[in-house]
Amino acid sequence: MSAPGNISILLLPGMDGTGELLTELVDQLSLLRSAQIISFPANRSLGYDDLIAFVAERTPKGRFAVLGESFSGPIAIEIAATDSRVAGLILASSFARHPIPSLFAPVANVLDLRWMPTKLIEAALLGSTGTPELKDRLSKLLARLPREIIRTRASEVLRVDKRNRLRQITCPILCLHGRFDRLVGRQCLEEITLAQPRCQVQWFDASHMLLETHTDAAADAISEFCNRLS
Repeated sequence: MSAPGNISILLLPGMDGTGELLTELVDQLSLLRSAQIISFPANRSLGYDDLIAFVAERTPKGRFAVLGESFSGPIAIEIAATDSRVAGLILASSFARHPIPSLFAPVANVLDLRWMPTKLIEAALLGSTGTPELKDRLSKLLARLPREIIRTRASEVLRVDKRNRLRQITCPILCLHGRFDRLVGRQCLEEITLAQPRCQVQWFDASHMLLETHTDAAADAISEFCNRLS
């Protein structure tokens, strides 16, 4: 049995790919163990296969838990299925298969967050628990994201299906999910637990970005999970 502190945590960010809004979570997790975020390239429109390769080249030494937030869930699943050093998989507000019907695929080709009302984006991502500071940081972050990168990632989400890879994973799995998540609904979670019935599920009274709006509770759940890993 390895000491709990020896299991490091690798965090993969959501659709923005920067991980800028996960810094508070990393600070808390780092009090007990090594924790790092892998930010995705902001100057290239990479699909899932390229991002998986990008992450695989940057994994920590030794055994680690990998956390995939939202968009990055399929990446985390692939890393957990292929890297024997992965001690645990954490999926936060995420999915194995695309969370919205494929008939919306044409929307991804014209997606531009600058056209969408700020309050609509905030409601979908943060719900009623987003602080003014968090809303401001989110707004500034989204304004900087290249349009083509968002379109590429949205298109990738609509095509991905990692359920078979999920079935191959043998390490412990934890799902963190918000009861009021309007973007990744219960059906996505049900597909994960159907593929992996032993998956542990922890619910939060939160919307999609639960790691950012419920950082303390999320850090506690992640730390407790990692403490049980061997």
